[in-house]
Amino acid sequence: MAAQAEAGLKIDEDIRDNVAILSISGALMSGPEVSEFHEHIKRLAKDGIVNVVADFSKVKWFGSSMLGVMTASLTTLRNEGGDLRLTGITKKIESILMVTQLASIFRTVDTVDRAVASFTTQPPEPKPAD
Repeated sequence: MAAQAEAGLKIDEDIRDNVAILSISGALMSGPEVSEFHEHIKRLAKDGIVNVVADFSKVKWFGSSMLGVMTASLTTLRNEGGDLRLTGITKKIESILMVTQLASIFRTVDTVDRAVASFTTQPPEPKPAD
């Protein structure tokens, strides 16, 4: 199952052990088209899939709008008792996370397999009480 936005954000989805693996690719990773990422996350959460691995290994760089969308997506998942784990982060993207102080909020993992396994070894916080 793949979703495609007009400006080049592409999301390929694979479900493994009730964890959605989203392989992100695209040339332009800034501007309004990145909102498709959060829409995809919201659809997953609605379907009861709240643990997500975002694989950025095919992305060299993204802008502040993608950071905002990722933060909103993380909030959506955590509010449902899940989490968003990142993998395939380049040094450039890692530096963006450090500068914006988001590195402490997002959990980054070396590989997709380790990221999927991390939901078992380091489960997300339980869903907050209403």
